[in-house]
Amino acid sequence: MSKKSVVLNPNKKNRRKKIRSIVQLFIVIFLAIILIRVIFLTEKKVEETVSLNNDEGFVALSYFGVSRNDSPKYVSKRNLEKQLELLASQGYKTISQQDILDFYSKGKPLPEKALFLSFEDGRTDSSIFAQNIMEELNYRATMFTYANKMDTRDNKFLKPKDLLLMQKSGYWELGTNGYRLTYINIFNDKGQSLGVIDENNVPNKTTIEYYNHYLMDFIRNQYMIPSETRKEMETRIAKDYKLMHEVYNEELGEVPKAYAIMHANALYNNMDPLVESVNDKQIRDKFSMNFNLELDAFNDADADVYNLSRLQVSPYWSTNHLMMKIRQASKKNVSYDIGDHQLAKNWSVIHGATEFKNNEIIVTSEPSSEGRIILQENLPEKYKMSFAFNGNVVGQQSVYLNYDEKNNSYMRIALVDNEIVISEKLPGAKVVEKERFQLDEIKWNEEEYAFNKATVYSYQDTQKGSRIDEEEYPRNLTQKRVFNITVNQDKISINVDKVLSKTIQIDSEIQGSKIAFGALFSKKDTTHEQYADNIYDTFIEDIMITDDNDNTLFTNQYTNFDKVKYKATTWFNNVVDFFIETF
Repeated sequence: MSKKSVVLNPNKKNRRKKIRSIVQLFIVIFLAIILIRVIFLTEKKVEETVSLNNDEGFVALSYFGVSRNDSPKYVSKRNLEKQLELLASQGYKTISQQDILDFYSKGKPLPEKALFLSFEDGRTDSSIFAQNIMEELNYRATMFTYANKMDTRDNKFLKPKDLLLMQKSGYWELGTNGYRLTYINIFNDKGQSLGVIDENNVPNKTTIEYYNHYLMDFIRNQYMIPSETRKEMETRIAKDYKLMHEVYNEELGEVPKAYAIMHANALYNNMDPLVESVNDKQIRDKFSMNFNLELDAFNDADADVYNLSRLQVSPYWSTNHLMMKIRQASKKNVSYDIGDHQLAKNWSVIHGATEFKNNEIIVTSEPSSEGRIILQENLPEKYKMSFAFNGNVVGQQSVYLNYDEKNNSYMRIALVDNEIVISEKLPGAKVVEKERFQLDEIKWNEEEYAFNKATVYSYQDTQKGSRIDEEEYPRNLTQKRVFNITVNQDKISINVDKVLSKTIQIDSEIQGSKIAFGALFSKKDTTHEQYADNIYDTFIEDIMITDDNDNTLFTNQYTNFDKVKYKATTWFNNVVDFFIETF
């Protein structure tokens, strides 16, 4: 039978429809059960008696959204669970909005390890996927919402009845991000003014070069000259707060105490003083606290309750990346996630933190320094090694060959910002770069991986064109690169993705017999990001090391059974995710 006749075969076509309908029905039932469990069968939070002896401050974490699986935009349910479970195991207790107010106004102590947990944007998936985790840990969180999403038919956002039920459970408190998420003073990469656009109607975000948020500035014309008077600006901003106030009073019976203004880090920093003044008055009139910053995770006893900071957790961070951030901000020791302790016994962690799981090793650097691990086993003069780097493109993922710990000498092959950089370090000498090779350009989805461009700017700035180099990549973009390396006495053969193939001579002074892996952030002078992360994760997958006779010296690859199981699970999750997003 020809292809054409197969396609036109009505029986086959009907069979496909039936199969698709059955799958869709299964997914709908699956999601309905989850939704009913979360919204209607929520348990009541049990209040704990906790020792209050902390007069130093608290950690505040914020999640933009939660998804079933890995996503460039939202933290996966699995990672959220790992992160919160690790914090709970270290004694972190969640605190309420009232606890924060009492801490600053009355000097009332907090739990020794106090955590303010929040979710922004009022997303339904955040509540669904976080609920069971909250119940298991007996945690409380604040759900921030936008007022103008209260009456939308978009099921991505929680409705007032859902929010009230969540609040009644005791696991959730309510907060607000304001009335709307709308951008003003937008300019594209050609210097053209696009005016005012709601977030949902923004065109291709990679062509948007400059923008601000609705409450952050005067509305300006194509020359960045205010197109409204001071009085008009004040009236417009005050109206937004008034609309927000009316919606919450009507739908929820009250305005939430907690506010998280959009965008972060502008108020009391680089905002126009006149615009700042009207925002400041409205915030102090209507709210009890404001999370204005998102640069830091820790709020000390001297913080201003209207200028509090929360750390927005990025989806690409490993659990140890978050722990490193908390340690950096709070100046307190934290515990790291080791993962599989049996696998960990094969390695020495020299710097940073490392998690071992299944076929993957995650090396996390300390701030502004390299994380490094060394395989404890000595390797022969000749061996073959294969593995994959699967971390963010912007950063440095390294493998060290012929590593000599005593003399600190080695050959290093580093994947740096989509380039292969080969260096050597002789005993007692500095690191010297030997060769550098550019890899093929990486294609990426601009809707999923957007640059952070909200900033202060002038008309002259907008006319300079794109601030992003053609070869520059977003910091959350990942790319898998497969390495095959053969080590001989005097040379190393390198193959990357079966595309780049090079042979490098080894200096006879480099006599080490070990390998190591490293992780280091990539420092860049950029103007399109508010700040750059100085902590980096190297993801190493499917390591296989064999000797000259193809005997296995070390591997963390999946067995055939585990590989089939992993592929089947991944397929099923992808199908479920497709129907969640489509229907």
